[in-house]
Amino acid sequence: MTDAVLVLEDDPMIRRGVVRQIESDGAFTVVAQAGDVVSGKKAIESSGATIGVFDLQLSDGSSIPLIQLAVEKQMAVLILTVWDDDDNVYKALAAGASGYLLKGDAATRVAESLAILRDGGAPISPTIARRLLDDFRGRGLAPTPSAGVVAAHDGSPDASDLTDREREIIELFAKGATYEDVARMLSMSVNTVRHHVRAMYRKLHVCSKAEAVTTAYRLA
Repeated sequence: MTDAVLVLEDDPMIRRGVVRQIESDGAFTVVAQAGDVVSGKKAIESSGATIGVFDLQLSDGSSIPLIQLAVEKQMAVLILTVWDDDDNVYKALAAGASGYLLKGDAATRVAESLAILRDGGAPISPTIARRLLDDFRGRGLAPTPSAGVVAAHDGSPDASDLTDREREIIELFAKGATYEDVARMLSMSVNTVRHHVRAMYRKLHVCSKAEAVTTAYRLA
């Protein structure tokens, strides 16, 4: 059984190329396409797609509200765009996107990135991942030997509640690591990673990896 994909892209030529890439991989089927916000909203609500590939700017406006709608419909969203500024990156991740690829980096990687997304990963262009990581470290969230749980949880999300291990996991998520990647790099089982992630989600009041990374940045 293939995964159903919705493609939102306002340039018809680019859209055809993206669709060809996706359908060249037998694991995915494009069930709907759109180039504007109005048609995109209808497709999200009626197509039954479980994965979305969205450009950030459609012919009649931003797709940010569509990301939120898609996530509410239990759709995993991969951003595929030329927009690489911090404002757009953070808005897309805050809206619930689980991956962010620049078109220049994705000439042959769309299907591969969808497979990563489907398996719980967060495909992110290297330049975006590096900037997120630099910002992450610049805001003081990189793990330190003396760090730990330094504040009691008072009901409000607080990045200072995070343990060393949870900070390490967030840092790896910011670089696009999957649960399996984290388990391998930190020498633990996937179940142990999931245990740490559940604790991290409770502390940050989030329910996805992208939200965890974004919220940790915001609260730093």
